[in-house]
Amino acid sequence: MKIGILGSRHVGKALGKGLAMSGYSVVVSGREPDHPKHAAWKQEAGDSVKMVSFHEAARFGETIILALPWDGLQDVLETIGPVHLNNKTVIDVSNAVHFDNGPRLLLNGSSTGEIVQQLLPGSYVVKTLNIISDQIMVHPHFDEGSPVMFMSGNDPESKEQVRAILKDLGWSTVVDLGSISQSRLQESIMLACVISEIQLQSPGAAFALLTH
Repeated sequence: MKIGILGSRHVGKALGKGLAMSGYSVVVSGREPDHPKHAAWKQEAGDSVKMVSFHEAARFGETIILALPWDGLQDVLETIGPVHLNNKTVIDVSNAVHFDNGPRLLLNGSSTGEIVQQLLPGSYVVKTLNIISDQIMVHPHFDEGSPVMFMSGNDPESKEQVRAILKDLGWSTVVDLGSISQSRLQESIMLACVISEIQLQSPGAAFALLTH
C-alpha cells in the first residue's frame, strides 16, 4: 500500500519512518521539502521514505494521513484540492487544542474529525492516533501492559484498512467507537491524557483497558 503523509513535523516524520519499517511505500510532505531542516531526518530515514510536496503526496498515496497542525490544515487541503483525495481513506490525527491558561479544546459542538470529513466529502475520513504523542505512535511499549487505540469513521471498509495499519504499527488493542461524530470523544480523551501527563509529570503516557 502507498501512503502519503501530509505534514513534516514530528508526527509526520515518526509515522513515515514507522510505516516504512513496516513495509509500506511512504512519502512525507511539507511546504518546503528541500529545506535543510529536514536533512538530519532524511539521513536517518535513508531511502525508505522520501520528502515531497503536498501535491505529490496527495497523488502518491492510496491512503492519506493528515499530520498537520490544526491552524494550517484547512489551507493545505484547499491548496491540494479536495477532489484529489476523493475515494481515498484519509486518516486524521489532528487536534484543535489551546494551551494558554491550561489545555482546552478549541471546538465546541464539533470536532476536527467531523470538520475534516466536511472539507473532504468525497473521502473516507478515519480518526485515530490523536490521543497520544508522536513518541509512542509506533510500537508503543509499557511495562504495565498494552495501551488501547480508538478509531472512528463512517466507512466500515476504510476502518478495517486503518485497523490493519494500526496493527502493523504495534497497536494490538484497537476499539472502533462508531461514526466520525465520535471523534469528539477521542479528542476529549486526548485532552484527558494531556492533563494527566502534566499532573503526573509523565510525558508519553497512554490509556489502557483493563479486562477480566
